[in-house]
Amino acid sequence: MDRGRATAWALALAGLIPFVGCAAMVALGGPGADAWLGALIAYGAVILSFLGGTRWGAALANGSPDPVTLTLSNLPALVAWAALLPLEMPGSLRLGLLAAGLALMWLWDRRRPPAWYPALRATATVGALVSLGLAVVVSA
Repeated sequence: MDRGRATAWALALAGLIPFVGCAAMVALGGPGADAWLGALIAYGAVILSFLGGTRWGAALANGSPDPVTLTLSNLPALVAWAALLPLEMPGSLRLGLLAAGLALMWLWDRRRPPAWYPALRATATVGALVSLGLAVVVSA
């Protein structure tokens, strides 16, 4: 495995630590559980926005960016922002928005080059979705 691929995998797996760690802290309950839930929602929003940014950057690198791709690559940040709005909204709805956004980004990325990237994205997405799902179940 080349160094770039190995680094991408290492960073993607390390990126799951906040998902798993925050979800575990929510599952443990206690007085800090709501704060950990907030941290999980915030991290999920950051990652969803990041994934949209990767699409934006890839489109620009093409030299002649597709307007549809540029437009769609902004939607993840808007979904993430909606999950963070200071409105009366249950945590489960916020987590659901983020989970839907991450799942849709995976669907978009599942055939994206290089050839090894879809497996990386599938692994990272499953880890994130399991973590968000656990938080939904235990915080309900």
